[in-house]
Amino acid sequence: MSNAAPPRHAARNSGYSRGADAQPTRIAREPRRRPTDEFPLTGRTSSGDETGVIPAFLIDMALHAAIGATAWYIASGTTAVLYGILAWLGASFLHRTIVQRLTRTTIGKCSYGLRLRYADGTYPSTWQLIGQWFRGGWSCFDLFDSAP
Repeated sequence: MSNAAPPRHAARNSGYSRGADAQPTRIAREPRRRPTDEFPLTGRTSSGDETGVIPAFLIDMALHAAIGATAWYIASGTTAVLYGILAWLGASFLHRTIVQRLTRTTIGKCSYGLRLRYADGTYPSTWQLIGQWFRGGWSCFDLFDSAP
C-alpha cells in the first residue's frame, strides 16, 4: 500500500482515487468552515488594495437614489413619495443582492475593480448578501438612535 497523497483535483473536488491494490476509493471534499459571524470583506482588488471603497459606495448610493427620484418624479398624486422610496429600496436590494451575486460586483465597485470576497477568496452566497443588506439598513437606524 502506498502513502502517496491523492491527486490534488480529487481532494479539492471530491472524487475517486486508485490505491496500490487498484481498487477505487472515494476522496471526500473537505467542508469549508468559516465563522458564522464573519462578514464579507468590504471589497478588494485582486492585488488586495482597498482604494476606492468609499467612492464606490457613493456611486452605488447615487444610482439607487436616482432611481428613487425618477420614480418619485414620474408618479403623481399623494403617493409619489411612497413610490419613490419603494423604488429606491427595491433598486438597492436588487443591485446589492441579485446583481452582485451574479456579477460578483456592483456598478460602483466595478468602477474601482473591487469585488466582495471572504479572506479565503470565496464569494458570499445570495442569502449572505441579503443578510448584509438588511444589516446595512438596520445600521442606518442604529446610527440615528445612538445620536446624543
